[in-house]
Formats: sequence, C-alpha cells, structure tokens
Amino acid sequence: MMRAKGTVQGLCAIGAISFLFGCATGTGAEQHSPTRSDAPSSQVVIALGEDQVEAVLPDSGDVPPGWEKSGTLRLNGANPEDGGTLAYGTQGYAATDLEGTVGFGLQSFRTRSQAIGRYTESKSQMASAQVGPAQIPDVDAAFTASYCIGKNHCSTSITLRLDSVFAYVNINTDGPAAADPKVLNSVTRMFAQRIRQAQHGQPPSAKAT
Repeated sequence: MMRAKGTVQGLCAIGAISFLFGCATGTGAEQHSPTRSDAPSSQVVIALGEDQVEAVLPDSGDVPPGWEKSGTLRLNGANPEDGGTLAYGTQGYAATDLEGTVGFGLQSFRTRSQAIGRYTESKSQMASAQVGPAQIPDVDAAFTASYCIGKNHCSTSITLRLDSVFAYVNINTDGPAAADPKVLNSVTRMFAQRIRQAQHGQPPSAKAT
C-alpha cells in the first residue's frame, strides 16, 4: 500500500469522499444566541470560539512520534449564516506508520441542538459507506465509517459529537482502507479529551499515547 500524497485540503475536492475530510455544510438550523441551557450535564460547558478551536487542534507534540503536518492549519471564525457556526478548523498529518494522511477537524456551534443537526446530517450522508458504532469515552455520540472510491482514495473515520461541537478524525490512504483501529481510536480519544478540556475552560493538554 502506497503512502497517501494528498493533503486533507486537497482531498476535500473529491466529492464522494468530501464529508470524511470535514468539508462543512450548513445545517439550516435556526440561529440562536450563545447559550448553555441545553447542555447535557450540570457541569459548566462553554461554546468554543476561534481561539479555543485552534488550541484544541493537536500540534506536532500531541500526535504519535514521526507524524508530520500535512498542509497548513485551516481555521474559520463565526459564520451565523452557516447553521450557527462559531468556528471551524482542520489540521492534517502525514502518518508514515499508517501509510496515509490523518485529518483532525471540528465545527463549533452556538447550541447543542445545532451540533446534533450537523451530526445527524453527516451520518445520513454515509448511506454508501460501512457505518458502525464507536467506543470513545465521554462523548455524546460517535460512529465509524469506511469506504473507498475505486481502488484508491480510501478513508476510515470516527465522527463525534460533544455537546455543541461536531468533530471527526479520519485516515486516508491510496490503497485499501486498512487503517490500524488501535491508532485511530487512540488519537480520537486524545482529540475528544482536548475538546472536553476546552469546553470546561481548561487549556487542551491531552496527548496521544
């Protein structure tokens, strides 16, 4: 299996696989002012703005050894016309041990209900993929998806919702979708922990083990 050469941003242009790389679409949800009244727990949870989203996206020291950034950080601020989005960001890594490219992405919304709408929309777009459950601690919802376009451009992903945040981690390869599930689960748990830390007002510090 050859090492993937494209970046996360470039692969967003491939229509059938674009969702897995976090090319965001609007939910059409009604806009609301920022509120945490619909939070799922009694613990204070803050909505993540652009600065928090940038801090949550893992840096080189947070991912497994040997991974190198693939492309530059993509970060967009508030867009009330796009389903109440507060911020959206992605970061890719060339992962030599997986012979592919790993993409981290998240979309922060003003309310939990808007994130639920985005999560539901994303899952409905996976009708042609192999979709299954995901066991990631301390998330509100999660699912896996895996498929290929022909013999190339394969992707395996875990999509998450954590309160008012929609997030994903995906591994893209030039060959069969054979990403190591242990590695994918490990870095996804790390990403979820970083999101929770930011939502609780803490500096994101979780690292892949």
